[in-house]
Amino acid sequence: MRKIGLLPFTILYWLITYTRNVLFDVGILKSEKIPGKSISVGNLSVGGTGKTPMVNYLTHLLKDENAIQILSRGYGRKTKGFRQVELSDTANEVGDEPLSYFQKFGSSVSVFVCEKRQFAINKMKEINPSAMIILDDAFQHRYVEPGFQLLLSPFYAPFLDDWHLPSGNLREAISGANRADAIVLTKCPNLTKEEMDRQRKRYEQFQKPVFFSSIVYAEWINFGKELKQVKSVFLVTGISSTFALKNHLLESFSVEELKFGDHHSFTRADIQEIHRKFDTFANKEMAIVTTEKDLVKIKELISENERQTYPWYVLPMEVKLSDEQAFNSMIKKYVRSN
Repeated sequence: MRKIGLLPFTILYWLITYTRNVLFDVGILKSEKIPGKSISVGNLSVGGTGKTPMVNYLTHLLKDENAIQILSRGYGRKTKGFRQVELSDTANEVGDEPLSYFQKFGSSVSVFVCEKRQFAINKMKEINPSAMIILDDAFQHRYVEPGFQLLLSPFYAPFLDDWHLPSGNLREAISGANRADAIVLTKCPNLTKEEMDRQRKRYEQFQKPVFFSSIVYAEWINFGKELKQVKSVFLVTGISSTFALKNHLLESFSVEELKFGDHHSFTRADIQEIHRKFDTFANKEMAIVTTEKDLVKIKELISENERQTYPWYVLPMEVKLSDEQAFNSMIKKYVRSN
């Protein structure tokens, strides 16, 4: 919803971001080109656009032929500075998304966090000069210039229809999309070819290839008491939007929800609140379901006794591209180019 009363602040924010981009465009503020191959996954708006699943997708696609380094700011962590994610790290130390990358891919990739991406990239190149870097949420961080930029935009909340902060959700003007090498509309429903063509026409002004991705949910993974049958779900999340996830679950189950803020740092008190609320439901065929990103923060807080008592499950999700072959070919062509 657009907040008309905040329009004066919106104009001021637009002026600040516009001026900053002009200073980069004319070279007064300097961008440093990242040596070697690098792909940035970003957006123009705040909130969940599907960056984490896309980083996972790219890593799966490229890791067998390339050494991969993932760089994230580590949003929500309690530490500062540059560090490599290690086995003993917690979400409080490195952030939920970097920890989920590390736990998903293990030693097959290297994951780093740092607020200053230019500094981090120099350190990462010292560790492995030939590694390909995937940057999570770096579209507005213009002090570094990736070799390839993917711009994500949710299908139901496209940046074309949005306003600047704080009236809307845009971090910068829609003209920023001109810096992208490709645009991916995320969280799409089933679209016909005619609907895709209509959507592509909306983005013709940017002269970029436009792709369509959707979220595919995998088999639930149990990390608590196992149920023989599930009839309802108690959904517990700390992500920006549960719209697609909740609708997916509602196709098969009745759903109760406890929603914390985006990147919420779960505590023991939160776990106790979750279990207390769960205990108020009479249905004993109810599962507690959370996301992979929340799992890395929740799992370490649940005692062994609670695991045996409460039916916790995680619901993994993956990205599916409507034209996967063309998308993969575009990415691999860039990575293999001289």
